[in-house]
Amino acid sequence: MISRACTANNKVDLFQLQKARTALQTYAFEKNYEQIDLPQEVIKDLIDGVLILTEKRELIYANECARRILRQLNQERSLVNQIPEEVWHICQALIDSRHLFPNQYWLIESKVFIGNSIVFNVQARWLKLEDRDRPCLLLSIRDQCQSIKDIVNEESQKYGLTSREKEIWLLHRANYTYKQVALELCITPNTVKKHMKSIYSKQKAMLMLQEA
Repeated sequence: MISRACTANNKVDLFQLQKARTALQTYAFEKNYEQIDLPQEVIKDLIDGVLILTEKRELIYANECARRILRQLNQERSLVNQIPEEVWHICQALIDSRHLFPNQYWLIESKVFIGNSIVFNVQARWLKLEDRDRPCLLLSIRDQCQSIKDIVNEESQKYGLTSREKEIWLLHRANYTYKQVALELCITPNTVKKHMKSIYSKQKAMLMLQEA
């Protein structure tokens, strides 16, 4: 059953936001199509970009994060809010899966790369809306780089990292090797190792404090 997120006095608390995100993340694993009715205030505050489309590529809804991502993907196109071909290709795969396997409920997940540094994680699934006869396509799009930055910002505060340690931890979180981190920051691999040792030490100290 899909969770229904409600708001009180037009304010969204963290619990409601988490419920909404959980609803979007678990939707594809439900046995049957379900009704999902998330308040506009909740959808707008989601970290992920949220798009709702018809099978004919008609855009029904896009939150602000999704519109920002569309602008990035459409930088070299005249219509900045149109659904890019690379995103629609993922939607088409979901549409085809329904025709081939009508009794199964699929979630299609893929990555879209822009250049060497920008990566978007895209998930596509079906969504049944009250006012439409046919199911729509629900897309969740996340800027992977931004997600890593958000995690690193939180962890650097939690562990009390220095500015240099935060830079190194960000690149480490992005799967850079020690040698690649050293090249990126113009420092030696030994310096990277020294900072990583300090970071792990701070992590361990925080873990011990939490378990005490």
